[in-house]
Amino acid sequence: MIYMRRTKIIATLGPASPEHHIIRGLALEGADAFRLNFSHGDHSEKASKINIIRSIEKELKRFIPIIADLQGPSVRLGNFKTRELNPGDEVKLLYGDETDSEGELSIPLDLFFKVLEPGDTVLIDDGRISLITIEVKETIAKCRVEIGGSVRPKVTVHIQGKELNLPALTQKDMKDLEFISANDIDIMFQSFVRTKEDIYSLKKILKDSGKEDVKVYAKIETKSGMKNIDSILDAADGILIARGDLGMFYPLEEIPILENHLAKKALEHGKPVILATQILESMIENPIPTRAEVVDIFNGVSNYVDAMMLSGETAIGRNPILAVRWLRKTIERAEREVIPAKIKGLNETIYDKFAKGIILLAESLNAKILAYTKKGTTARRLSRYRPLVPTYVATDDETIARQISMLWGLKPVKISIDLEKDPVNELKRKYVEKGIVAKGDIAVITIGLRERATDLAQVDIIS
Repeated sequence: MIYMRRTKIIATLGPASPEHHIIRGLALEGADAFRLNFSHGDHSEKASKINIIRSIEKELKRFIPIIADLQGPSVRLGNFKTRELNPGDEVKLLYGDETDSEGELSIPLDLFFKVLEPGDTVLIDDGRISLITIEVKETIAKCRVEIGGSVRPKVTVHIQGKELNLPALTQKDMKDLEFISANDIDIMFQSFVRTKEDIYSLKKILKDSGKEDVKVYAKIETKSGMKNIDSILDAADGILIARGDLGMFYPLEEIPILENHLAKKALEHGKPVILATQILESMIENPIPTRAEVVDIFNGVSNYVDAMMLSGETAIGRNPILAVRWLRKTIERAEREVIPAKIKGLNETIYDKFAKGIILLAESLNAKILAYTKKGTTARRLSRYRPLVPTYVATDDETIARQISMLWGLKPVKISIDLEKDPVNELKRKYVEKGIVAKGDIAVITIGLRERATDLAQVDIIS
C-alpha cells in the first residue's frame, strides 16, 4: 500500500511567504493547511493570500484548508523603534500607543498597570526578554532588565502567572470576523479561550453571519483554559496546544506534562488536537533543525496529535520551505516507529463504537477504508480511533473536504452520490474510477446516511 502521512502540517503565512511560488512550494513540500495570523498584517494582505491558496488548490487538485487565527485578548507592546535591552538596564513601561524614548516601552492597555505589582516578572515576546518590576505608579512602571535582547513593537507582553480579565472577543476581533465572514475560511482558531462560553459566543456570531460550517478550535493558553479543558473540549471542534503562552503561566519544566495531558484529553473526547510553538524555532535563522527539535517532533507524533503548526518558521523565517521539508521528513520517520495506542474514549455513542469496529475490521483484513460523509461526522469518528490502514473519506462539500484534510490519518475525496439508490455500490464505483482502489483490493465501505450518524458498512473485494 502507498504510505500516507497521518500527522498533518500547518504553515503560517507572513512576510517570508507572500508570493504564489513560495506558498506553492510549501504545499508541494508537505503543508496540508495554511494559517493566517490576524495579530499581524491587514485585510488586503489576507485577501491576497486567500486568492493565492485557492488558485494553488485548483492547480494541485488538493483540498487545502485556510485557517483564520483571531488575535483575541492578547496584550502586545505598542509602537516604537526596535531597540536592544541589556541585562541590568532600567526601562519604563508606560500606557500608550507609542513612544519615542529609548528607555521606554509603550503598552496600549491601562488594565495591565492595574494588575502589575512590584516584584512581578514581565515577559516579552514569549519570554525571550524578561523584566523585574521595581515600582508601579498608576500607568507607569519602572523595571529592571533580567534577560535582554532585541525588542520589537507589537510583540506579546505578559505578567508571569497572571491573567487579565479581558473580553473573549475584542473590537479588533469583531472587525476581523466581518472580513472572515465575507471570505473563504474553513477553520478558526480562537485565542485565550478560558471557558466553554467563549466558544459558544464565537459560534453564535458565525451562525448569525451564515458561517456556521466553519470549525472553531480553542487555543489553550492560560490556567483557566487548562482548568476548564473538559467543558471546552465539549464545546469546541478541536484544540490547539499553545506552548508559548502556556509558558507564560506555568514553569517551563511543566510544559511537556501539560502537552501530554492535553493531547490525551483531546483523544478521549474525540476532538482533533494541534501542537504549536517553537516546533522548528531555530530554522527561522538556520537551514537545519537542532537535534532537540527533531526529538520534540517525534514526541508530538508519539502523543498522536492531529497536526503540528509552524509559526515564525514559515511566516518570518529565512527558510520557510526547508522548515516544512524537515517537519515532513521527521514526522514520516517517526510514524514508522510509533504505533498509536487505542485510547478509550469518553462518552462514546453507539455510532462512535460502530466507527471503532470498522477500523478494527479493516486493520484485521489489511483493507482500505472507503467512507462517505455529508457533514464530516463520520470522518471525525474514524480519525478519533487512529486507523492504521489507508482511510479515504468522500464528500460532495468542498469546505467539509478541507476540514477533513486536517484530521489524523484521513484523505478527503470529492464524490457525490445518491443516498437513496444503492449508495454502497455507487460509492465503490466512484472510488474505482478515481484509482483509489483497484481489482483485488479489500475495502471496508462505510457511509453516514444521516446527519451525526455512521450507520452502514460493507466489506468488499474489488472486482
